Formats: sequence, structure tokens, C-alpha cells
Amino acid sequence: MLYRFFVSLLRPYPLLIFLLLVVQGVLWRRKIGSLSLRLALLLPTLLLWLFSMPVVSFFSAASLEWQYPPIYERPQAAEAIVVLGSGVAPPDAVRKKAELDQGGLRRCLKAVELYKSQNPCPIVVTGGRVEAYKTGPVMAEVMRDFLVEQGVSAEDVIIENESRSTYENASKTADLLKEKGIHSVLVVSDATHLIRGVRCFRKLGLDAYGGGCGYTATELHLTPNSFLPSAGAAAMNQIVFHEWLGLIYYRLRGRI
Repeated sequence: MLYRFFVSLLRPYPLLIFLLLVVQGVLWRRKIGSLSLRLALLLPTLLLWLFSMPVVSFFSAASLEWQYPPIYERPQAAEAIVVLGSGVAPPDAVRKKAELDQGGLRRCLKAVELYKSQNPCPIVVTGGRVEAYKTGPVMAEVMRDFLVEQGVSAEDVIIENESRSTYENASKTADLLKEKGIHSVLVVSDATHLIRGVRCFRKLGLDAYGGGCGYTATELHLTPNSFLPSAGAAAMNQIVFHEWLGLIYYRLRGRI
């Protein structure tokens, strides 16, 4: 416990924040600069510390994740599974073929688990190139290849490879499914992203359920490390902030 605490203290991210506080402590002690200037420097640093605390990121993630608890079997009412795309790393000097990013890998593994939990069903992989001008692998095609490698029947995989956003994922997939007479789906995505994904499908007239993965707000164990600034906690808060902004934007645009 003590070892982990000191390791957490000595990482670059908390060290830089501590250094900022030391510098500002000197400014306050020697009364360098005006009061308003010193406050203008101190408050953002304290807010950065708050934003970077694991205990804060736990509850911010919970605001999204707890609305859809983890599931381990496909709901009987779900006629198909939809896997929302995340990202793909293209081939390069090190990588011989395209690979899913961490989010895409999590989502596909969860989809395989839910696919195998009941009788086989259609499974839609959705996602094109986020930046259309770029060449390289298409997200949905890489996802399909991975699912087939994991034992999903190629005949059950449906590809939607043109969408570039969560709403396009839903709208283009909904069109494909309605053509096949499918009106109930299990949406698989990261737990923090699930609210927006599910609501998009429901807005388009489908009965949608949520199958989340990558949960982080599971158990809260308060330790001294819970209050130390962490780059991982800051990154999670950034994801949560992005999702809430996305929910507000989609609501204003009538997409959810």
C-alpha cells in the first residue's frame, strides 16, 4: 500500500501538479504579483487536481455507466446485436495488418460473448472511416474479420461501413435492419457511450437494449491514492465530459 502510494506520487502527471503548487506557494509567501493574479493561477491548478482525482472520475463515470448495468446474456426480445465501431490502427512498419483499438476490441469481445449466450442471431458491425478522405482499412470490415476469427458465423455478420458518427451508426444500421424485418436490437458499446447509442436507435423507431463493456465505476475503495491526481482519472473525466456534451448536442438536434 505504501509502495503504491509513493509510486503514484512520483509519476510525471502528479509531480507536475505538485510543482505548480510549490511555485504558487512561493508566489503567495513572497506576495509576488497582485492578489487577483495569484488567485487566477491557483484556482485552475486546484480545479485540475479535482478533475484528476480518481474518486471524482469514479462518480463522473458512474453518472453514465450505472444507467445500464452489465449483462451476460442476450435479452430474448433482441432479434439482432449491433456493435458500434470505435477505431482501427492501420498497417504500418510494425503492424502487418489492421488491428482494432482497445475500445473496438472490448466491444467485439462483448458482442461475441452475447452472441454465444443464446441461439445465433444477426450481428451488425457498424463504422466506416471517420475521416472520409483517408485511405486504409474500414472499421466495420476489421470488426467482421475479428468476429469470424472468434467463432461467429460469417453468414450472421452484417456490415454497415459508411457511417462516421454515433447517429450515422444508428440511422444507417436501422435502415438495414428494417429492410430485413428486424425491429429489436441489443446495442453493444462502451458503458460510458451506451446511453447515447441506445437512445439514437430508439429515436429511429427500434426497440433497443444496452450491452455495455469497459465498466470502470464498479466498486469504490477509498485510499490515499483516491485523492491524488492521476492521468488516468483525468482521461476518464475527459471521456465523460465528451459524452455529456454529445448527449446535450444530440438532444438539441433531435437525434435522441
